[in-house]
Amino acid sequence: MKHLYDKDVVSGLMFLALGALGLGLSLQFDFGATARPGPGFFPTVLSTLLILIGLGVSVIGLLRPVVNYTRIGWRPFVYVTLAVVIFALSIDRFGLIPSVIATTITASLAKTNFGLAARLITAAALAGFSAVLFIGLLGLPIDLWSF
Repeated sequence: MKHLYDKDVVSGLMFLALGALGLGLSLQFDFGATARPGPGFFPTVLSTLLILIGLGVSVIGLLRPVVNYTRIGWRPFVYVTLAVVIFALSIDRFGLIPSVIATTITASLAKTNFGLAARLITAAALAGFSAVLFIGLLGLPIDLWSF
């Protein structure tokens, strides 16, 4: 019974449940064929993959010995969640570059042994990559800077 509280088993069951929900919802759309996929093709395939991943992660968690955790890592949870909120609130107001930099620096605070130089280099690299990918290659209508 201890295995049911293992993080791998719980996360696998979560993937399994979300995949089953997505699969159930995608069945209302026309599946189509591989050559001409319908609107239900992509969600059905993704949901099926999510179910398979959930089964795999759960089985791996059931086969491994139980690990007892002594404490919950709140720091990563708080900083990564805060980073997502910062990005959502800043992308329209400040633009892509400042939002990605702020998000990256905030998310990097989740790890204590990550130096300032590494944080700044990572933030600059991700901001540049995001600009090239989303604006340059994909042509999304996002402002680089909008102060």
